[in-house]
Amino acid sequence: MRRLMLCLVLVYSTGCGRVFLGDTQNVEINVTPADARIKIPDRIDRDKNPFTIELPRDESHLVEISRPGYETKWIVLQKVKLPSVIIADILFTLGIGLLIDIYWGTWEGLKPSKLEVTLEPASADGGPIKVPLFLADSVLEVRDGTVQVRVHTLK
Repeated sequence: MRRLMLCLVLVYSTGCGRVFLGDTQNVEINVTPADARIKIPDRIDRDKNPFTIELPRDESHLVEISRPGYETKWIVLQKVKLPSVIIADILFTLGIGLLIDIYWGTWEGLKPSKLEVTLEPASADGGPIKVPLFLADSVLEVRDGTVQVRVHTLK
């Protein structure tokens, strides 16, 4: 009887996200041209790709992709709540596992999990530089030292 109770306590005290998905997520990165520099602050700074990097799922990550002669792109790997983990926690652990996953941040995942990026050649006419922000339909324009940001909400 004691062993059964111990097993039940162990099962109900673990979160499905932590058990099945772990604390990290693999993100595939493929950039054209292949020698572009890829930076994720405090994580990676390299100029060869494609590659896969393992990142913590409980925080968003900013990816900077640049190469001389090309427009720099910034992409946000956003942490998003995973409905499948929430449902599994409610069904299999009666909600107790959800508290564990919330505490450890393992009820979240990174989106997108695969980056396919093509850098565009830089503007040679001296006009405003447009840098796409892939968080939303947004554009960052720099003119004469001033910055304008236009953000269009997703529908």
